[in-house]
Amino acid sequence: KQSSSTMVRLTAFAIVSAGAISGAAALVPTQGTSGTTSRREAFGKVAASVFGIGVVSTILPEDAHAEKALTGSASQFTGFYDDPNHPGCLRSVKVIGPKLRADGTRSRIPLVEVKGWDGKEGEKMCTSRPLRQDIWAIEGKLPDKDTVTLDFSSKGGPANVKGVWEKDGIVFPDGNKW
Repeated sequence: KQSSSTMVRLTAFAIVSAGAISGAAALVPTQGTSGTTSRREAFGKVAASVFGIGVVSTILPEDAHAEKALTGSASQFTGFYDDPNHPGCLRSVKVIGPKLRADGTRSRIPLVEVKGWDGKEGEKMCTSRPLRQDIWAIEGKLPDKDTVTLDFSSKGGPANVKGVWEKDGIVFPDGNKW
């Protein structure tokens, strides 16, 4: 099955090729003429041919084949998770684009925002909704499409915890799976 962009390029190529062939035919002297061409005619024909080549090169650009940055809902990491160490508690992961630097450029590595709640003191499960001030937030990075690095230091944990995407969740080095 061909994509619509391929079909458009093939159609454009056919149209431009037909024009180039008719332009090339104009360069060949016809019968009944002396075979001589004035400089003005020759220059016009060459200019038309060069213009046709330029049109072909702009109408038929190559695909970039660039890998898309998977941010927002397109990333497999974005979503709500269940943490078996904190059943029923909030675990929200959101992949966002990189921040703008002072020089106006951005890193190629998307950022990750994680928000959560560990429940009320002494409870083993979260059965109520958290207050805004009780929700913690940490940041991380998405170095590739299947790996996330999170900084739990603001919660008293390690700074560079690597999580790996496996089938339907994030697996951490301690075996915990969200």
